[in-house]
Amino acid sequence: MKTAIVGAGAMGQLFGARLQLAGEDVTLFDTQQRTIDALNSSGISLETEKGTEHVSVKARRAEDERGPFDLFVVFTKGFHTRSAVESVQHLLGPGSVGLTLQNGLGHAKILMEFFGPEHTVAGVTDFPADLEAVGRVKSSERGSVRIGSLGPQGHADEVAQAFNRAGLNAKVESDVRIPIWEKVAFNAALNSLSAVTGKVVGDLAKSPDARALISAVLAETRSVAASEGIDLSVERVGGAVESAFANHAAHKTSMLADLEAGRPTEVDFIGGAVVETGRESGVPTPVLETLCRLVRIRTAN
Repeated sequence: MKTAIVGAGAMGQLFGARLQLAGEDVTLFDTQQRTIDALNSSGISLETEKGTEHVSVKARRAEDERGPFDLFVVFTKGFHTRSAVESVQHLLGPGSVGLTLQNGLGHAKILMEFFGPEHTVAGVTDFPADLEAVGRVKSSERGSVRIGSLGPQGHADEVAQAFNRAGLNAKVESDVRIPIWEKVAFNAALNSLSAVTGKVVGDLAKSPDARALISAVLAETRSVAASEGIDLSVERVGGAVESAFANHAAHKTSMLADLEAGRPTEVDFIGGAVVETGRESGVPTPVLETLCRLVRIRTAN
């Protein structure tokens, strides 16, 4: 497929490199000219346990490109989703498919406005991606992609096939809302608490108080998900949290990194979205709501 990666950050560069290495026709779109120039000049070097692979890539501003593209994979921050999809609207064809693998809730609804339910795919990924510099990505072979179509006759299968050719370990889910909400629960707990306390993952693991708050957030998120007809597994999410504690102790969450860099956070698309959904359904989320308010206070400062 002719594939557009919308947002050439760490995840965009990881997936762009993987797909290009597998022989797909990939273009990365970004708004930062410095990023575009670096990618066009030097390509992407991808480091994993197997070593380092290098691939040349194409990077553009959306307004400088002509379409159509078959697949659009959106990797922007949540607050940029609508403007990002609007920027590539002129590149959509009648059969174009939109895919969101972004953190949080609400992105698929935006994509459906542009692509339609039959041509919108949503999902999650747990592949790590650390951007050491533009065009230098450190990742792992251990990761997966879980996706599902949002229309009754969607395109998740063909997207998964392309991803699997690229070694991205994609699986099509019968109800993709479950892995999406489970990742939201994971991020709502770890990202919010890390951002409020300024602690990395390993520090949270050592604190009984942090563990108690994480358990409370997971329980609240499960209750909200249940009100939406989604059977979220606290045990599975808790296992993922323990895995993060054991294997990524030095990791600084993206929300904490954004705060320290003075950038906007995605709190309203992760924990904040859970709180809002709970409010609409009559499900209280006092612990998570307090953490989100504290993140916003830190952002305002």
